[in-house]
Amino acid sequence: MTTSYIREAQKKLKAEKKILREQEAKEQKAALEAADKAHQENMARIEKKMAKINGDLVEEVKPKKTTKKTTKKPAAKKRGRPKKS
Repeated sequence: MTTSYIREAQKKLKAEKKILREQEAKEQKAALEAADKAHQENMARIEKKMAKINGDLVEEVKPKKTTKKTTKKPAAKKRGRPKKS
């Protein structure tokens, strides 16, 4: 015989496991999509190389460069012994 608190604990565990399985499925789907995208990019790169080897003209698309503005930090003050004069 089982008591009500044991049944409730089992229901709670089942619900937690269901949520975990859903999260794992989402993570796995995202990983597969990332791997597929990387594979497509690799195949495009190989295709360009093969076209170049075969003598076909291939237009190269240069990616846009993004520049980040950096601010210079003030130099740190020197510490230590003062010079003798």
